Amino acid sequence: MELATAALSSLLPKLAALLSDEYKLQKGVLGQIIFLQTEMVSMQAVLDIVSKQPAHQINNLDKIWARDLKELSYDIEEIVDTFMVRVDDAPVSAKPHDFTRFFDRISRLFTKAKTRHHIASDIEDIKRRIDEVAHRRERYQFDAAIVQPDIDPRLPALYENASMLVGTNGPEDQLVNLLTQGEGVQKQKLMAISIFGVGGLGKTTIAYSVYERLGDQFECGAFVPVSRRPNMKQILSSILWQVTEDKCSIVGEKEPDELIRSIRNYLTNKRYIVVVDDVWDESSWKVIKSALIDNNLGSRVIVTTRNSTVANLISCSPIDGTMFQLETLSDTDSRELFRQRIFSENEEIHSDLEDVSQKILKKCGGVPLAIITIASMLACMPYKRKHEWYGVYTSMGSGLAKDKTLENMQGILSLSYGDLPSYLKPCLLCLSMFPEDYRIPKDRLVRMWVAEGFVDEKQGSNLYDLGDSYFNELVNRSMIRPIDMDEFGSARACCVHNMILDFIISLSAEENFVTISEGQQVVSPTHKIRRLSLQGNKTDSDEEDTKEDKVILPSTVNISHVRSIIAFGDASHWMPPLSMFSALRVLSLEQLDSKHNDPKIIGILHHLRYLKLSGSLETKLLEEIGNLQLLKTLDLFSASIEELPASIVQLRQLECLLVDRGVKFPDGIGNLTSLQVLSQLDVEVSPNSLVELSKLTELWELGIYGLGKTESHVKSFLTSLSNIGNIRTLRFFCFSQCSLDCTSDGWRAPAHLRSIDASGSTLSELPRWFSSLSELSCLSITVNVLRQDDVQLLGALLVLRFLTLEVADGGSSEERLVIDSDQRFQSLVEFKFVHYHRCWLVFAQGAMPKLQKLELFFEVQKREGGGIDDGLENLASLKHVIVEVDCEDARHSEVKRVETKFKNAIGMHPNHPTLELSRQVVVGPD
Repeated sequence: MELATAALSSLLPKLAALLSDEYKLQKGVLGQIIFLQTEMVSMQAVLDIVSKQPAHQINNLDKIWARDLKELSYDIEEIVDTFMVRVDDAPVSAKPHDFTRFFDRISRLFTKAKTRHHIASDIEDIKRRIDEVAHRRERYQFDAAIVQPDIDPRLPALYENASMLVGTNGPEDQLVNLLTQGEGVQKQKLMAISIFGVGGLGKTTIAYSVYERLGDQFECGAFVPVSRRPNMKQILSSILWQVTEDKCSIVGEKEPDELIRSIRNYLTNKRYIVVVDDVWDESSWKVIKSALIDNNLGSRVIVTTRNSTVANLISCSPIDGTMFQLETLSDTDSRELFRQRIFSENEEIHSDLEDVSQKILKKCGGVPLAIITIASMLACMPYKRKHEWYGVYTSMGSGLAKDKTLENMQGILSLSYGDLPSYLKPCLLCLSMFPEDYRIPKDRLVRMWVAEGFVDEKQGSNLYDLGDSYFNELVNRSMIRPIDMDEFGSARACCVHNMILDFIISLSAEENFVTISEGQQVVSPTHKIRRLSLQGNKTDSDEEDTKEDKVILPSTVNISHVRSIIAFGDASHWMPPLSMFSALRVLSLEQLDSKHNDPKIIGILHHLRYLKLSGSLETKLLEEIGNLQLLKTLDLFSASIEELPASIVQLRQLECLLVDRGVKFPDGIGNLTSLQVLSQLDVEVSPNSLVELSKLTELWELGIYGLGKTESHVKSFLTSLSNIGNIRTLRFFCFSQCSLDCTSDGWRAPAHLRSIDASGSTLSELPRWFSSLSELSCLSITVNVLRQDDVQLLGALLVLRFLTLEVADGGSSEERLVIDSDQRFQSLVEFKFVHYHRCWLVFAQGAMPKLQKLELFFEVQKREGGGIDDGLENLASLKHVIVEVDCEDARHSEVKRVETKFKNAIGMHPNHPTLELSRQVVVGPD
């Protein structure tokens, strides 16, 4: 139901745009558009009313009507977009005053007149279809819809640690004991443990926690997901890549039998730990097991599975095997997990909600995924009302108390999905386009949502910031799991639990939202495909034996209305020709092979908003990219390309351009005045583009490479930087040491800079203009010289929260750097200090009052007498301390002395923070 509402929300602003004078439509056509607009607004109002009913109370007739309306909205939007593109289309001639341009203008006038005539005809046809949809509903309507009272809008829950599972310590400790037990010969044997249990119990979470906890006790390790449709070559490649720590450069070129031999050879003399996650069948385990050698060095293997046959196979194998059956949470742990997700840290479940909470928990049956899913939904209710909670309880059906089958779990997921705001539902279903266990980058996902029109533009809001808030809402509702957290505590990516993925795949198929093909045979229940996910094998793009076969489409299927295509692995080699997808808005292709594509094909996809290409890419394939006047994102970061085409400078609506270093930019990049994200600009191959940066006034994220090779490059960069007033994030990498203080008189620092990452560069000294960066929150920098006044400058930055400060090897610093109440770093939460010199930090009372995490790296040899940083007890909020010592040329006793002093200092700290000690380079003898 909400998918139809979302489709209408995207369409209505475009109908309004057609009514403007810009498109010069005839009065009769304007009247028809006004009729369409009025009709669609009315339909949207009815859909809003119907969608407020519980899903199980919406009758099938209304569901069919909503589905027809969604398809109709897509078709109208396609007609409107086609009209707008053709009317606005104005190719730029190389010779603006020649006769060819004159005749082109005359030709376009006739074309535009013809286009206006076509839209009049199309609108007549659409009006007829609207009448058909309405009359069909009226013909078979025999009962009025049951309308429930309005529910207050749900606000996102803003609780931390939403994904933290309660009750895992016990099983985790038991597993650790099992894996470390035994003495002598028994302990040296290879041991395999299977963690067995139903879906949603947290098997993966516990296995990963054990892997992290024991990892340092082994020489190498790997954590690999297998999933229901395993790609054994990919799985074995991942194991080899992880255990060798990327030392094997030709992993992707090996066949499975070669990979198995390589893994066994490498592990012959290694004590290893390997976690094989989510094994569904015996054959997968047997292949993986053949690569894991028993070398009598005490290696360990952990397997998670919901298949009892696989679990028993491991426990009965010739190697030392054990099955660990993961049980559901106890009543106490279930209640605590439920409480943590809904209430604040020191708040108990309200007395009037105790009874209904117990009833809800009983239906969750101790399954963590079910508890988190339901609790996340309740947490998003603005008021904790007893009658609303009872409504949720009643809607849960039989739950999981007696039967923990997938069907009953999907009933709980269906309830949570139904509670999502209408704008989140298409965003969630979009995730069904990605394969199982796929790491989905947040920025990529948000840009796809924007390109599809899923993000509603609100007055004064940036669409991408709004998309980020949608992402966070899905996290808070536990529909996706955040991974790869950045320094601000925000997720860089997400993944989807396989039970939730199964659920949204089923919904997507039912709603004709996404069609998934895992091979060359496409099966679709409807004749119009709207979104297509082609999931091929992950192979090397340079293999010569690529598939010559093409995808097989049923004769009844129409792919000309496909709005989005994502092709994974080698699917781009056998997918239908791009010329068949005239309505594409989103196109993402892995392992693209330019040799098999017409160079002009990209230029005819006029509706494209998002384009991501990877693989071997020739510049000529993009020669006509300038025709894509609606393109907002161009992601070529993973593509092998030497130069961007000249026509790219015509993309006036382009907002995001991503390329890897070494790619040459054409002249005129300053014409991309809508650009907000640019990464990476390689100064070495595109020095002229530095000057043009000053024209990109909307830019808020910039990555630049090769800065510092010449002083003129730095001066050009700084001159441009002062004109980019909106820039928030800056990342740059220098070839050699450089200075950022070569500014001219009257130079202004960008006022809104929030994050600077210069960790890939060495600055001669800390730039003085950093003192004016009043919004700087995150700084990572390496300097050649560090002085006390540099520390004072940084300490005065009022909102600085994350600081990584390194003094380059071969540089210099003062012997004592004092941090006192005058430069107290009042907002700093995390601080990492790396140096290779005789240098101590002294923390005075009141310094860094909010610091929670301190990370230190230094050379033991440079600290004669084993001295450590002074005043650690004055860091009032300290929770975690990480100390890494470089032991080169140091005696064992010297290293132990330093480590002992840190242990004593941390042990005496009133907060009792955790301490992690590690060594770099093997220590010498005494």
